[in-house]
Amino acid sequence: MMRRRNAPADRHVFFLSTVFIVLAAFPLCCLDAPALAGNEKTVALVMKALTNPFFSKMESGAKSYAQQHGIPLEVFGVERETDVERQISILENLISRGYGAIVIAPADSKALVPVCAKAFEAKIAVINVDNPLHRETLKKLGVSIPFVGSDNREGAAKIGDYLKRKLGGRGRVMVIEGIRGVENADQRKTAFTKAVKRGPAIEIVASESANWHTDEALSLAIRLLEKHGPVDAIFCANDKMALGALQALDISGSAGKVWLAGYDNIEAVRHEMRDGRIHATVEQHPELMGEFGVQLAVQSLNGERVPQFIATPVDLVTCETFDKKIGLSISEMKNPFFASLHRQAEQTALLHGMKLTVYDARNDEAQQLTDLMSLLNDPIDALIVNPTNTETVGPGIELANQKSIPVVTVDRKASDGKVVCHIESDNVKGGRMAAGILADHLGGRGNIVELEGIPGTSASQERGAGFNDALREYPEIHVAARVVADFERPRAREVMIELFKRLPKIDGVFAHNDNMILGAMEAFESFPGVKTTVLVGFDGIREARSALREGRLTATVVQQPEKMGALAVESIAMLYRGERPMPNILVDLMVMEK
Repeated sequence: MMRRRNAPADRHVFFLSTVFIVLAAFPLCCLDAPALAGNEKTVALVMKALTNPFFSKMESGAKSYAQQHGIPLEVFGVERETDVERQISILENLISRGYGAIVIAPADSKALVPVCAKAFEAKIAVINVDNPLHRETLKKLGVSIPFVGSDNREGAAKIGDYLKRKLGGRGRVMVIEGIRGVENADQRKTAFTKAVKRGPAIEIVASESANWHTDEALSLAIRLLEKHGPVDAIFCANDKMALGALQALDISGSAGKVWLAGYDNIEAVRHEMRDGRIHATVEQHPELMGEFGVQLAVQSLNGERVPQFIATPVDLVTCETFDKKIGLSISEMKNPFFASLHRQAEQTALLHGMKLTVYDARNDEAQQLTDLMSLLNDPIDALIVNPTNTETVGPGIELANQKSIPVVTVDRKASDGKVVCHIESDNVKGGRMAAGILADHLGGRGNIVELEGIPGTSASQERGAGFNDALREYPEIHVAARVVADFERPRAREVMIELFKRLPKIDGVFAHNDNMILGAMEAFESFPGVKTTVLVGFDGIREARSALREGRLTATVVQQPEKMGALAVESIAMLYRGERPMPNILVDLMVMEK
């Protein structure tokens, strides 16, 4: 048995949840913790081949979460992905030793079901990750086991669509499958075949299994190429098999001439993609599978309700984006909202092999134009702009247009110049949402203050427009003052203190961002004689959420800056893949209240 132990560590916890989690609308289940002493609080992560870099990432995510939360975690695995009996033996041993929870990435979707059901019946929390256990077999045994993983059909379909475009809808394609009968292998094969065959003249000349292994894929690809002759593209259901297929193409002298795609985004494949020898893969975030698997296991051990399904994202990664240089101009990095947007843009650029150069305008319109000139003079392949001002940023974007450099704007619009894509929240809708919250808490009557953002920014204009439009439905709510506070916290605090001197009563405040509503909150709290009122912000930054939990703020309209940052980079990646991004992308909003 291969085993690794991870000792718990007690320390301050900082948990960053990802914008890309989707909770499925399935029933919730709750598992009771086992009563046996010794291992009853220990979580066991049981994976397939520990030599596979995919599972190394999964282990890393699980260990990181366990260390942050002081959770005893032990990691187990097998030598090869086909060692089904060995994996069953590991689970039998864990059951006999009374482990509290098992997080399992099954080597076989059907064969592992009975032993998982046995663990379930022994009151051991079982969480399934990566490869889904066979649903019908689980159903027959009357067992419901939560699953954390990506949509294999979605990922494989992305590869199929990509190769179909690259082939121009015609060509000979070979498929190297994973283990037949395993859910994720079957799903990838089926979805890829369906997607690629939408090409009117694409033929699948062969489709056989190499059991996830590099050596088997090498020998299989050699045999199939000898039998069927040259092909135009090969899809392998994981990256390790893609490396084997690449060796076969090297032997035949056709490496780099045949479109080759894998699945998992391991580092060895990324290296070959940078050289144009492998062309595409799929990132399915195994680190999140490990993290969320352990998280759900602990929730179950604690008697908490556990969702039946958490989906991790799948991202298409292709060779065209590697080593591209992207410029990012941020309006104000010290604003937590834009800091979050920047962090996710950085991570997404790394995913796609891009190099991101970032400039902080510090809310200075002239500085942003200077930054844009610097970026455009230092050769870049694409530009992402978060404007400080809708009007004044135009000359910078027009210069990028003259240089044929594609531009994406994010959060705030630009009034001049052409952009290939603009990404934002529906700020008008968000303003209306804020008005509705304020009206509900005020009972439809009262005197309020509106704190406006930087004049000329689309975000401020649109949030204000939506807010005031919705207020027309509440004739007994009066806006006693509209004051510009430039999206800045200290300025908002100063403005509110001045308003206290001339307004006898303030029943509510809406600020165009959370920085300003936090400044307003501080103003109320610094004047004991002034009654704290209904305070509504916009953004959902971390400090505002904390203030909501403490009951100091009333509500905030929550944006997703991480998703905006990711989409901005992904839109550029689409361009280089030969796809056309949507010209306008609206990111969902939600309301968070105390």
